[in-house]
Amino acid sequence: RNECRNLGDFRKSDSWLDVSWEKEPVGDFTTEIKVDVGNKRGALASVASAISEMGSNIKNVIMEERDGLTSTLHFVVAVDSRIHLANIMRRLRQLNTVLRIHRVG
Repeated sequence: RNECRNLGDFRKSDSWLDVSWEKEPVGDFTTEIKVDVGNKRGALASVASAISEMGSNIKNVIMEERDGLTSTLHFVVAVDSRIHLANIMRRLRQLNTVLRIHRVG
C-alpha cells in the first residue's frame, strides 16, 4: 500500500516502480473479516455455513470469546471479487446471531 509506513525513504530511491491494479482480476483472493456474534449454540456453525453457501472457502477461523455474552470470529475467506465479499457480508448480517461485521485491512 502506498501509505505503508515501512516504506520510508525507499520511495525516493531509483528502485521505486509504479504499479496498477488489474481491471478484471481472475482467481480467488483472500481477505479477513471479523464477525461479532452472540454466544449462542451453533453461532460459529451458522456463520460458517452461510459463508459456504455464498460460494466462498474458509481458509482460517479463530474464535475469541469477549465478555461471556459475545465472541469475535476472525475469518480468512477466499473471494473472487469485492462484490462477492459484499454479498457474503450482506448475507451474514441477516443472521440473528451476528451483531457486527467488518472487513479487516
